[in-house]
Amino acid sequence: MNAKKTKVKQSDATINEPQSSFFENDKFVFLLLGIAVLIVFIARMHLLSFPFERDEGEYAYFGKLILDCHAPYTLAYNMKLPGTYYMYAMIMAIFGESILGVHIGLTIISLASMILVFLISKNFASKLGAVIAATSFGVIGTSWTLLAQAAHATHFVIFYALLGTFVLLQLYKSKKYTLIRYFLSGVLFSLAFICKQSGLFFMFFGFTIILVKEFNVKNFSFIKNLALYLAGFVFPIISMLLYFYFFADFDKFWFWTVSYLLKYGDQIPLSSAYTMFKTSIGSITGNYTSAGYFALWLLSLLAIPFLYINKTTFQTKIIIISFFVFSFLTVVPGFYFRSHYFITLLPAMAILIATLFDTINTFAIEKLKVPGLAYLNLFIFIMFLGSGIKANADYLFKRKPEVSCKKIYGSNPFAESIKVAKFLEKNTTKDDKIAVLGSEPQICFYANRYSASGYIYTYNLVEIHSYAHEMQKEMIKEIETTRPKYIVIVTVATSWLTRPDSERLIFNWADAYLAKNYKNVGILDIYPNKISQFVTGEKLVGYAPQSQEGIIVFERNQ
Repeated sequence: MNAKKTKVKQSDATINEPQSSFFENDKFVFLLLGIAVLIVFIARMHLLSFPFERDEGEYAYFGKLILDCHAPYTLAYNMKLPGTYYMYAMIMAIFGESILGVHIGLTIISLASMILVFLISKNFASKLGAVIAATSFGVIGTSWTLLAQAAHATHFVIFYALLGTFVLLQLYKSKKYTLIRYFLSGVLFSLAFICKQSGLFFMFFGFTIILVKEFNVKNFSFIKNLALYLAGFVFPIISMLLYFYFFADFDKFWFWTVSYLLKYGDQIPLSSAYTMFKTSIGSITGNYTSAGYFALWLLSLLAIPFLYINKTTFQTKIIIISFFVFSFLTVVPGFYFRSHYFITLLPAMAILIATLFDTINTFAIEKLKVPGLAYLNLFIFIMFLGSGIKANADYLFKRKPEVSCKKIYGSNPFAESIKVAKFLEKNTTKDDKIAVLGSEPQICFYANRYSASGYIYTYNLVEIHSYAHEMQKEMIKEIETTRPKYIVIVTVATSWLTRPDSERLIFNWADAYLAKNYKNVGILDIYPNKISQFVTGEKLVGYAPQSQEGIIVFERNQ
């Protein structure tokens, strides 16, 4: 009787544990985990000085405004909820308002997420399988094809989602502080949502865990636990709404995060969704440098049918599959399928790889009675991962981040923004404002100067929706009222993404307004494969732009 009870109480991780003392050895497991963490740490350290792309510029500029005691959506506007802005503010308050400061924070978040993947995976896989999951997540999570060197909102979404999952799963291992843990897990999933709206789907994953673990038609006590969980989820959202209602501009907050967001989500029709998805998958996996990583992505999909022959409980299988489904749904909203959106899919993919690893090992050891195949299995995984690391070695460990930036982003003026911003900072005072006609908010952050308009992106102005004309009028009014000392014109296609039928008011106004009130004081040509010099002063006399794309700086006439 006692033996039966002991067997029933075994965790899934124990059931999955291959019967090999070497693979069960804690020292061996933690050695492998330590090596994996070290590799990711070294790569992240190398990428610390990687120039901001425009999303990072947005978050950093918002974070600076927060540190200067300005609420989001007052001096700068965008459609994202404020969670990532506050994460940037917190990171910069600790590590400094700089590229290095932000990327140090990203490194800490990435490594912490890696450890959380390990701890969560132990609920579903062997110890070695958990190491494989954490390693897959951490290493692929540095891939340039996912634009993972940038501190995107997805990194913060997944951090809070993993933390919420860990707290919820720990609840079923220990009965201490049960009520607090339900509430806390809800709060953490809510923070994932507040960092980015698509994080809402992870709330449904937590909801699924509770249902799967506790549902009983004869006893509805689980309803109280679900209510606590949902109360925890709602609490930060209500707090956020109250803050903006009483202490900030609620109308602006609501317009940008709800009203405009709905328009933004309608830009790509359902008929184009598959094409967008296929293109994105091709960009993530189609390059030779991602071949090793692509093999692991493929293995994670192959793991799904194998999961049903895995020696885990039906509950565990449902939890793992639901994690994958809800993680994928975070990628879908708007049908944009941008590369970095897939970062939120990485933990589920990593856990699936771990379960496949355990399934093959268990079959080799217990059915075939050939324990050596387990070593071959580990070797194959290391080969896949190692080939990916080797193919990306220049980007991860050798090449200057500024050079990698041009190779990855081409004509996007991310490395060049630093030169322009230094010029602006040198030639302005703290009280001077600048305007950027283009979607390059990193320029304002680098220059340590406030934008003359809350429109730090111009994408919003040229999209096809009913707000476009009024948005352009508002930006024009803000600039004319503020009379910035410098206006920066970005003539880069990817900084506008205009359509043939885009509203043209802003362009017609800019030509006339600049001709009357400003003079050209700087030109920086933008090329897809090199960084050019910023031409100013005497060198500007008689100089004509050498490229069709560039950054032109205008100074207000005295």
